[in-house]
Amino acid sequence: MAWPGVVAAQEPDAGRLLLSGYVRSAENLEVIRGARIQVGGMDLLFESNRFGYYAIELPPGVYSITVSYIGYETRTESVSLETSRSIDFELPIRPLQLLELTAEVDREPPDIDPTSVEMSVIRLDVPQLSQVPVVLGEADPVRALTLFPGISTANDATTAINVRGGAADENLILLDDSQVFNPAHAIGLFSTFNPDAVGDVTLHKGAIPARYGGRLSSVLDIQQREGNSREFEGAATIGLLASRLSLQGPLFGGDGSWLVTGRRTYADLFLGLSSDPALQESAAYFYDLNAKTNVRYSATGQILLSGYFGRDRFKLSDVVSVGWGNSAGTLRWNQAFGSLFSHVTLAYSDYTYDLQNGFNANGVSVDSRIRNLSLKIEEDWQLSAGNALEFGLGLTNYEIEPANTGPSAGSFVVARDFDTKRALAPEAFIEHEIDLGRVTLRYGLRGSGFVRRGPETVFLYEDDRPVVYRPELGLYEPGVVRDSIEYDDGETIESFWSLEPRLSLRVGVGAVSSIKASYSRTRQYLRLVTNTNSPTPLDIWDPAGPYVEPYTADQWGLGFVRSFSNGAYGVSVEAYYKRLRDLVDYVDGADLILNERLETEILPGEGRGYGLEVLLRKNEGRIRGWASYTLASSEQRTPGLTEADPGINGGAWYPSPYDRTHDVSVTGIYGLSDSWTLGGNFVFATGLPTTFPVSRYQFGGLILGEFGPRNAERLPDYHRLDITLTKRFGRGELQFGVFNVYNRFNAQALAFRQSLDDRLITEAVETSVFGAVPSISYRWSF
Repeated sequence: MAWPGVVAAQEPDAGRLLLSGYVRSAENLEVIRGARIQVGGMDLLFESNRFGYYAIELPPGVYSITVSYIGYETRTESVSLETSRSIDFELPIRPLQLLELTAEVDREPPDIDPTSVEMSVIRLDVPQLSQVPVVLGEADPVRALTLFPGISTANDATTAINVRGGAADENLILLDDSQVFNPAHAIGLFSTFNPDAVGDVTLHKGAIPARYGGRLSSVLDIQQREGNSREFEGAATIGLLASRLSLQGPLFGGDGSWLVTGRRTYADLFLGLSSDPALQESAAYFYDLNAKTNVRYSATGQILLSGYFGRDRFKLSDVVSVGWGNSAGTLRWNQAFGSLFSHVTLAYSDYTYDLQNGFNANGVSVDSRIRNLSLKIEEDWQLSAGNALEFGLGLTNYEIEPANTGPSAGSFVVARDFDTKRALAPEAFIEHEIDLGRVTLRYGLRGSGFVRRGPETVFLYEDDRPVVYRPELGLYEPGVVRDSIEYDDGETIESFWSLEPRLSLRVGVGAVSSIKASYSRTRQYLRLVTNTNSPTPLDIWDPAGPYVEPYTADQWGLGFVRSFSNGAYGVSVEAYYKRLRDLVDYVDGADLILNERLETEILPGEGRGYGLEVLLRKNEGRIRGWASYTLASSEQRTPGLTEADPGINGGAWYPSPYDRTHDVSVTGIYGLSDSWTLGGNFVFATGLPTTFPVSRYQFGGLILGEFGPRNAERLPDYHRLDITLTKRFGRGELQFGVFNVYNRFNAQALAFRQSLDDRLITEAVETSVFGAVPSISYRWSF
């Protein structure tokens, strides 16, 4: 095989030469991230970075280079190194041979790789997602993550994930390095990520690399596909709820590529056929568009431009209309200077929602927005074999419009705009990874800041207490405003600075096992204002500032990894403990809607979480899949502001809204034949915490409940079975599926009410989202 792209490269140290380039798919020339590169006879292992680039310094000579990655054929080539060279290695996609059990796994997934220092990480096999059962036939990378240990959702109607007991807003979600503030369509049924556009999905739930920051619990890094640089191709998918179309092809004779994907639901088209005028005037749909293009102007230089736009709309006749959506764009310049790989990224993100409630004299419209613009410069420097340095800096500008209210059509409501909240967030990091043979060490430091800036009005309260306790009423109330400060444009309101150390350690135990340990500190400057366990599209973001400290978390992890049968099987066991400071919880009866003084509804507190996670994988053969188990606890404590007030739950620890003691998932993919595949997963989880009334009393003719300790009770246990059957023929693929096969109505919420037959009887009413849900979809590639 002839390797393309051979050019001269920057010379390294005297007496050594540089072998560098990219690892690509032979099918379409898209880069392969995390591919393993092994130099024969020298026991040297390297990986392509998250942009597919590698750099190796070697003495002059002839070397046997082996390149491998999951789902691709391993290639071994002889390379003569007389001068420094740049070589792109191309790996063919391995054909599926479902009836043959002799195929070997070339590279373990990172969560069970004993040679990698990474731990607490999940990297999805994106092509395999289509064979995993999903809701309504829509493959979804975010929902697929919930089948792994430590990751769950609050209910079936949300794609907002909870990682190791953390809240949904504690996850940093990136699409080509642009932040995604609401990753949900259809009020949470589907994520914003079209599977046709997704190329790589990586979730860090611990041992978070120093380049990431801004959230406590996890980082979900999604990279879009770059497009086919060899030939034009497309695919169309039609399902019960939505249809998708993707197109891609080469640019400039193969020196670049482009990709465009689109998706839309069509429930609103059927509403127009109704004989009911109210339904004819209603709407319910979402759509999104992904686009990406890249140009390679040299063997080691590349410019990439990507974008995303999505929108949801729900309208119920003339009663209510609501819309929300994300916009994101990224411009990146990649350039390798020998063993130094530079990338400069300009990213923009914008999330908005609008609400119109009523179209009469009392109708009101509300809109809100959060947007940011960031610039980052990052460097990857391969110092020597097993010795790499990564460093960079960046600056992000935030603008948050909490709410702008005004009259809807025909309304006399007076318009009102809340102050826009602005902040600058500088960052810098450095991280060093060194492989010492049996021991690999990765350590780093991240510095972050958050500077709140005017113009803005900040209220001052008596005794500097925005919330006070009234013992005679047994309630918390807003503090008394004594004055306010008007900050000018650009004037600093308050600033926060933090150092966040990161540390990971791997100790090899034999050739196929290792022990891993990690520590990381994370800092969060933004929070989602919600007092429900499942976020909605209408929740707003609020920054740290006067009266609200940034969240801080320290997490420790210890794990054991072992692979069997040359990587055909793998097991990972991890224990973790994390401590959280300066969390907030809301007082009983908190009023969060259109409240410009949110500091009057919160109390400061702390949190803790610990757990044990087990993952078993089978990576080859007719039956493939994984099984996961999580034993965990997540708790909060919110003491009073003084010794005289009780705080929440009397200042004692109580389960967080996302606490699940047990969580079990089993996922399997069975090759029935060369053309038929059966997929299934079974999920069991402890019910989420909830609060029950413990007594009742009569007031003004009403029977009212007296609720007990917060989150002291639980919803019923959750479990379901899903299956999918896929038939491949030629360029087509037909898929049948059933979500929740045995039609269990899992309780997603519990409410209490007076019985209609007897007011003295209190009823508990469970709310469920799905029973059994069938699906069918057809995909055609051209």
